[in-house]
Amino acid sequence: MLKINLENHLILGNKIYIAFSGGSDSTALLLLISDLRDRYELDLEAIHINHNISDDSEKWEEHCRLVCKSLNIPITVRSVEVITSGDGLESAARKIRYREFENILGENDQLLMAHHADDVAETFLLRLFRGTGSDGLGGPHSKRPVGKGTLIRPLLDLDSSIKKMRVELLDFIKQRDIKFIEDSSNSEVNQDRNFIRNSLIPLIGERWGNASSRISNTSKLLQDRNKKFSQLFLSKHRNSIGTKISIKELKQLDSSTAIDIIRHSIKEEGIAYPNKKVSDEIIKVFLLSSPGPNAEVSWSRADMDQPGGRLCKKDGNIIILKK
Repeated sequence: MLKINLENHLILGNKIYIAFSGGSDSTALLLLISDLRDRYELDLEAIHINHNISDDSEKWEEHCRLVCKSLNIPITVRSVEVITSGDGLESAARKIRYREFENILGENDQLLMAHHADDVAETFLLRLFRGTGSDGLGGPHSKRPVGKGTLIRPLLDLDSSIKKMRVELLDFIKQRDIKFIEDSSNSEVNQDRNFIRNSLIPLIGERWGNASSRISNTSKLLQDRNKKFSQLFLSKHRNSIGTKISIKELKQLDSSTAIDIIRHSIKEEGIAYPNKKVSDEIIKVFLLSSPGPNAEVSWSRADMDQPGGRLCKKDGNIIILKK
């Protein structure tokens, strides 16, 4: 049976939003939190972002409104226009979705999302194949800042195998006689994440049972290791880290330390760290040469919830910006 210990995740007196797409995972999370609303006197509201990129977008929005009405849960709906402007559709949709979340959340508000261990495994493999470093392989955090509030993923900590949890989520919704949206595009394998979810992970699972759980556990171990390394590194180089980094001072350091200063500075801004190809370009442009006034390196990452970034030169410094 699905259970969430809210005291381990939430500040119960603060506003709670639930990101509600209408799919099976977010529907299960909405129902779970709804069941606990009276016991904990929760100030609960759903958020639905209509991306307007599917012929069924209006139907999905109406579905979410009706589900929330049946549960007596207020819902905020934002209808947005997704403009790719060089990013892939998935990346552009995610970017605007999180922008809306940031605009909605007030001081100390909490946003719950239904990511679980399956999503961690997919993200781990996606980032691995794209050549990310250990920070990226550490996977999504169960809590992180978003706007003025906090993003929380309570399903990441459910103590179940991937297969068992999936069955439990679907059974829980079925018992409540609530329908959920099944997006047919999720079965298409032309998108990288869909290929990993629908083709690669099932194939791996045939050879190594419960592979997703093992991948998810490895991701958590890396996350712990990254946290400890960052604490040690920051204790020594705190004054060098920020949105403005002296190129002259970086060049006086060994390349490994210099790139770690850049990496931690990017991380502190909530920006996704680039893959190895882009990291090598950063070293080449800013450290192994004399960067001109228009020197710039930028990147995007479409696999999770962090924005891409841009490094440029100004007055002898590397300036770090969100893309």
